[in-house]
Amino acid sequence: MNISYIRILIFILTFILVVMLPWWISILVLAGLTIYFPLYLEVLFFGFLFDALYSVKYNFPYTGLTIALVFLVIVLFIKTRIKNF
Repeated sequence: MNISYIRILIFILTFILVVMLPWWISILVLAGLTIYFPLYLEVLFFGFLFDALYSVKYNFPYTGLTIALVFLVIVLFIKTRIKNF
């Protein structure tokens, strides 16, 4: 199977998980996928989806998106450091 088909299938399954399961299980799944795939930019979409589904009136409305971006940058930084050794 092609890697793009696998990513599309995992995106659809993750979308269903984010909508159906509690937020803390979805965050664990997204963290695992971000670590597993080389560059899992879909986590930014799911961060925005978390904001749309679970956000409360905050001063900064894009908390989930910002946390997803920071987590993605941290994971990418750690992966590049590990590959250099």
